[in-house]
Amino acid sequence: MNAFSSPQRHSLEPLRALVETHLRAQEWQECIAACRALLKRDRRHHFAQETLATALMQMGNVDDATSAVARLVELSPRDPFHRLRYATLLQMRGKHGDSTREFERVALMYPDEPFAGDAREAVENLDRLQTSQIFLLAAEQLPFRWLLERDPASALEENGFYLSENGLDSLKQMIPGFDEDAPPEPNTAPKMH
Repeated sequence: MNAFSSPQRHSLEPLRALVETHLRAQEWQECIAACRALLKRDRRHHFAQETLATALMQMGNVDDATSAVARLVELSPRDPFHRLRYATLLQMRGKHGDSTREFERVALMYPDEPFAGDAREAVENLDRLQTSQIFLLAAEQLPFRWLLERDPASALEENGFYLSENGLDSLKQMIPGFDEDAPPEPNTAPKMH
């Protein structure tokens, strides 16, 4: 007996059909309930997970949709469309650093695919957006500015920013004291004889 004709597979078919029915009718609340019932029986059911994410988005529930798509990424880590969707949802939630990481990951994983150019463009746009946010935060919060000048990596990470390598290079040029590659300052302590 193969996996497609197993008793468990047959017992899930009515729930799968119910999910499809609600999906086609765009009955989002019922669709969500049916997806969750199916996922309770088979937590790795790809169709139910993907449909759950779609229904949650249709209901305007971006937070839960993001979690549902994160689960899809776990189930199919090499699927670029799940990763693109995840990156977009993170961006919608204002998690620009995490979104940049995901778009960057897609561009690196699939450099020759047509959507890689869109992912690289998204990274550039997010770098510009975050750079503006960094400058605004530095203007409003002196402790952040001091930390940014002394330990830029920590300042960015502690505040949820993540810039691509190009974005980081651009930021280095704009902020005084932000130069990780500079040689250490000579020891100015008085010498003991």
